[in-house]
Amino acid sequence: MKIHHIGYLVKSIEAAIQEFVKLGYRKLDKIVYDEERKAYFCFMQNDMVQVELVSPKDKTSVVGNLIKRYGNSPYHICYESSDFEEELKKKQQEGYLIVQMPAIALAIGNKRVAFLFHEEIGLVEIVEKHK
Repeated sequence: MKIHHIGYLVKSIEAAIQEFVKLGYRKLDKIVYDEERKAYFCFMQNDMVQVELVSPKDKTSVVGNLIKRYGNSPYHICYESSDFEEELKKKQQEGYLIVQMPAIALAIGNKRVAFLFHEEIGLVEIVEKHK
């Protein structure tokens, strides 16, 4: 699987965008608000590295507890899979636990994503690759 992006928690998405621009990143699209996840998302790119800035709207956000615990920091790596369903089955057989079932991600062009956890490496995201 190819790395799609690195997920980065931020308290203020606007402030984070400004700082990532200073580091040579460019904003790929507008800030997206996902009502279901109660979070703001923005993709930034620097050469081959793409980061997904994720900022909770409030403490009820899916990342509300994570931002309290970790502050501004990377928190997952997202991998792109050309066979999404098969990859999820394979990862479960390899000891990964699905912590967020497959769902549509507005910020990633309405592609399906799933979050998995492995005790040796932590949180990973799998995104389906459109053909």
